Amino acid sequence: MKIAFVAPFYGAKAGGGAEAECRSTALQLAGRGMEVEIWTTCALDLSHGWEKNYYKEGIYLEDGLRVYRYPAAPLHAAKFAELNSRLIAGEKLTRAEEEQFMAMHVSSPDMLRKLAEKCSTYDWICFIPYLFGTTYYGSMLCPEKAVLIPCLHNEGYARMALVKELFLRTRKIVYNATAEMWLAVDLYGDSCRGRGVVMGIGIDTEFESSAERFRRIYKIKDPFILYAGRKDRTKNVHTLISYFSLYKKRRKSSLKLVMIGPASLPVPADMRNEIIDLGFLPEQDKKDAYSAASMLCQPSIHESFSIVIMESWVCGVPCLVHRNCEVTKEHVIASGGGLYFTNASEFAGCIDYLMENPDKASFMGKCGKKYVEANFAWQKIINRYCNEVFA
Repeated sequence: MKIAFVAPFYGAKAGGGAEAECRSTALQLAGRGMEVEIWTTCALDLSHGWEKNYYKEGIYLEDGLRVYRYPAAPLHAAKFAELNSRLIAGEKLTRAEEEQFMAMHVSSPDMLRKLAEKCSTYDWICFIPYLFGTTYYGSMLCPEKAVLIPCLHNEGYARMALVKELFLRTRKIVYNATAEMWLAVDLYGDSCRGRGVVMGIGIDTEFESSAERFRRIYKIKDPFILYAGRKDRTKNVHTLISYFSLYKKRRKSSLKLVMIGPASLPVPADMRNEIIDLGFLPEQDKKDAYSAASMLCQPSIHESFSIVIMESWVCGVPCLVHRNCEVTKEHVIASGGGLYFTNASEFAGCIDYLMENPDKASFMGKCGKKYVEANFAWQKIINRYCNEVFA
């Protein structure tokens, strides 16, 4: 069987959950004996901007997979920023404005032309995630072979008419959580359930990690909350910084907030010794950070899965999530692997409970680990792709 993955960004250096899902799923399918190829742009990832070509155009061999890279379409920054801000605010765009937005939001006419020539050579073509020109236009080329892996969030973008058309034309849809599927049903109709499979993302459940090594390398002795991911307002990281700052001002505690991942957000001047931004870490150091943390906090209200939650649970670390994210709250309730909060007071209460009850925190972490092993071990996920998606 021959499978293609089409994504706006791809590679070991590309930050982001959808990018990690695309790469890991493609590699695991190839390991099962399928022929897998990648179609993407020359940009690195979203946080570095897609107007820049990080890679040269061409065909690459990466981890045994053939990767086709093409330049992204030009970005008209002022117009894109205007349309993007209106969508974020929940404003409805005209059809013409939606088409303008999608054409600029990581598309590649050169890639689409070449892909059109090769569509017939693939059994299935997987498009990930939903909100990019590579997915919207690419899925038009062969809707009968299209598998949409949307990573759908409850946001203004999801209410675009073009996005509804995308969901309705694809042959199959792979959801990362039950709450994500029901969101699609609410927005686009019940056929999104009939063509859908609630899958989740495969997780390596046997990786090695060392809390001691992390503390030695980064010289962090105090207990800490870990945030892992892109540091921007769309991930609600500004709220985490605000809540943690309030917590520290009201309590005498050595607890720190350690943030890892791309991009950055301003930290209050009086919190610069309490909030430590280590930037983008090597993969092993990230896993070591999970083991060293007292807890992981995932403050985002726009998640379709959250790999970092699952990886922290593999390390036996409990998680805090925002109550307004149905997906991450669903995982915490189903697993018993953590707590959820709505405001600064509840955030502080969650921290106090976990720090003052280490046995219960450890038990939550163990429950999370069992949940990941039971539902998202790679063998289970790839078996479901073979038997339910590509059947």
